[in-house]
Amino acid sequence: MKNLITSIAIIFTILLNAQSISISGKVVSQKENEPLMNVAIAFYDATTQKIITYSYSDFDGNYQANFKNTKFYIQADVLGFYSYKSEIINPLKNLKWDIKMQQNTEQLDEVIVTAKKKFIQLKGDKMIIDVASSGIGDGNNGIETLSKLPGIRLTKDESIAFRGDGNLQILIDGKPAMLSGEALQNYLQTMDGSNIKSVEIIANPSAKYSASGTGGIINIRLKKNKVTGLTGNVASTVGYGEFIKQYNSVKLFKNTKKWNFNAGVFYGYFEGVNHRKIVQTVTQNNQNLVLDQTNDWLPKSNMVTSNLGASYKISKNASIGTSFRFSNDKSDEITNGFTKEITNGNYLNYTLLTKNVANNKRTLTGNMYYSFATDSLTTKVDAQLNYASYQRKQNEFTTNQYLNTSDNLPYQNSVNIQNNNPKAFNIFSAKIDVEHKISDKLSFETGSRFSLVNNDYNLMLKTKNAQGNYVLDTSKSNHLVYNENIFAVYGIVNYSIEKWNFQAGLRSEYIDYNAISKTNNTSNSGNDLSFFPSFSVNKSLDNNQYKFSYSKRIQRPNYLDLNPFYEYIDTYNIQVGNPNLKPQFTDAYDFTWVHKRKTAISLYAKVAKDAIDNVIDYDQTTQITKLYKANVAKTKNIGLSLSTSVKATKWWDIYLTGDFSFVHNQSDIPNFSYDETGTNWSVSVNQTLKLKHHWKFTWNSFYNSGGSYGNMVYKPSYDTSLGLKKSFFNKKLQLNIKANTILKQSKWHSITKQDNVKTEWINRWETRKFSLSLRYNFGNGKKKKVKATDLSNEENRL
Repeated sequence: MKNLITSIAIIFTILLNAQSISISGKVVSQKENEPLMNVAIAFYDATTQKIITYSYSDFDGNYQANFKNTKFYIQADVLGFYSYKSEIINPLKNLKWDIKMQQNTEQLDEVIVTAKKKFIQLKGDKMIIDVASSGIGDGNNGIETLSKLPGIRLTKDESIAFRGDGNLQILIDGKPAMLSGEALQNYLQTMDGSNIKSVEIIANPSAKYSASGTGGIINIRLKKNKVTGLTGNVASTVGYGEFIKQYNSVKLFKNTKKWNFNAGVFYGYFEGVNHRKIVQTVTQNNQNLVLDQTNDWLPKSNMVTSNLGASYKISKNASIGTSFRFSNDKSDEITNGFTKEITNGNYLNYTLLTKNVANNKRTLTGNMYYSFATDSLTTKVDAQLNYASYQRKQNEFTTNQYLNTSDNLPYQNSVNIQNNNPKAFNIFSAKIDVEHKISDKLSFETGSRFSLVNNDYNLMLKTKNAQGNYVLDTSKSNHLVYNENIFAVYGIVNYSIEKWNFQAGLRSEYIDYNAISKTNNTSNSGNDLSFFPSFSVNKSLDNNQYKFSYSKRIQRPNYLDLNPFYEYIDTYNIQVGNPNLKPQFTDAYDFTWVHKRKTAISLYAKVAKDAIDNVIDYDQTTQITKLYKANVAKTKNIGLSLSTSVKATKWWDIYLTGDFSFVHNQSDIPNFSYDETGTNWSVSVNQTLKLKHHWKFTWNSFYNSGGSYGNMVYKPSYDTSLGLKKSFFNKKLQLNIKANTILKQSKWHSITKQDNVKTEWINRWETRKFSLSLRYNFGNGKKKKVKATDLSNEENRL
């Protein structure tokens, strides 16, 4: 009986293999062994010489196909390389077949022209934009290049938002950028867009990634050179809008067969301005009060950042490495404010504000990692230990003078406030990820992560008494110590069959936190266990790709927002913390269709409860507006996103993006309730013109229709930017001239109405900025980066 069963199994296996086979492999360049993307791979019947099926290589050069078992041969084609044709293959089982292609230098110019037609690819939960072949990075810095991608735009403070949501993660080569806020903006502004190979947009991240963040993940893949030796570059940029700014950097890479080293130093000097105008109108008891406020914030900053990394190849399958980054940012900020107080049309009083702030921020991050992959790449292991220390000292002096318009004399005593605000953060995390390929069709991923956060935040607000001494105001000061532990574990299953790919995952995160106010002798602690499912299904045909994905996300409060602090902005505006903030949970859905790898249309939806947003609470008695964050609303957002490329002429390329969304928001917060719906749309046009003598001209424009969110309506904004770029000395020296937002219409303009209070807010950063950049590349070494510290989840909440 046992022999009979064995025989049947053998016969069944033979018959199954006779019916169909699976072939997979990797496409690389013959000389540099560099993975090649978007290679067209055709499989021909060796007898009839008719095509059986076809495939395309992905970002990592991998391809896969399934068809009936027969004698066949492979032909691979991509512009810039000679056509590849294999020998006749007579498979008896599933096989792995790698393809090496020889470069054809005579076709290089043709590659640039044609490849732009196929620069969008879907893979798993990612939409991959081939920035290098599309040319949208030419003449632009990193943040400008990102703003031209589908669904991405800049917010009122020039940070990146995806489909209107700024709560996203930015990765560089799959690892956190290790910067946030202004530091991240400065880093992306100094990045050359022409050095970006591709960008992965992950609208609904799988269970492998941290569940934090509702805006998805943006992963920037940089170009790499595969030659050993010493290489590097020196770069300098000088710019001027209303004030001067300058950035300088030196990067070095040294690589041998076993060792890889990289080091860099960046220095930046920045002077800028933010023009803010707030007009608040209060109607009460037949009385009309208008507070007309104009503030100019003028920061000056010196920033030095250095990094050092090394990795060692233990064997052909395993490597270890470490990296460190240190930054020191010193800034002096001056705010000058002028507020008119108009009652029933009579302008009787005004207030003068002067604020001086001295900041010193120091950051040290480091990591150690171990990576292993088997020869067949069926098993991969990645382990990391990460540490970060953040120290910030802040000393602030604010003076308000209250004067009569009739004689410019005080009508009440001046208010003088000193605010000392030292902060200290320490973060430690450990993680391990394992990926195992069970068969050509089935693979499994799993991993775990542990993070420990210690946050010491001390706010000391002092007021000046009659004797001229600054005395601590205990009612508005607070020393908060916050500790948090998060443990996460996940599992993902991937299954592929013919043109279909399925991915399902589940992530579990347990958080235990404790916040102690040493000033008030109070504490707030708790723990929570949450589960985050994710799912995606892809289908890839010749001219069409389809993807549907779902994931559950969480937005945890920023550490400082949990502190019941009191920040004195000016006479009429204060900001406070909210220890009762809860996490925001979001269910996100996305359906994407890509046609001919150049046009992408996405239909998406997000449903959130306990949504975190800024609340504006006006006190009619004190005439003070209090700003704080709260779990305001239930939100529903349904949108449609479109992107495509058009080749107008041989020398003129146009890239178009558009986004339309419908939003419904509902809030039950006292004095901040609403139930509103609204729509908004935006469009951008990015053009590249190739001129004579290898000059390139770029012209980028955008228009945002404005829209509404709850009881706030924001107005349209638009602008245009120009650029000119040229390379010299065999592309070793690059010149880039830019004129950004030259129409001065890139600004935030909103109107909020709540009960009898109307607040109009205009916020405009420095516009019409001109810059001149030079970068010189030397050497011909291999620019291989060492893994960066992975603390993205914790850093995003600082």
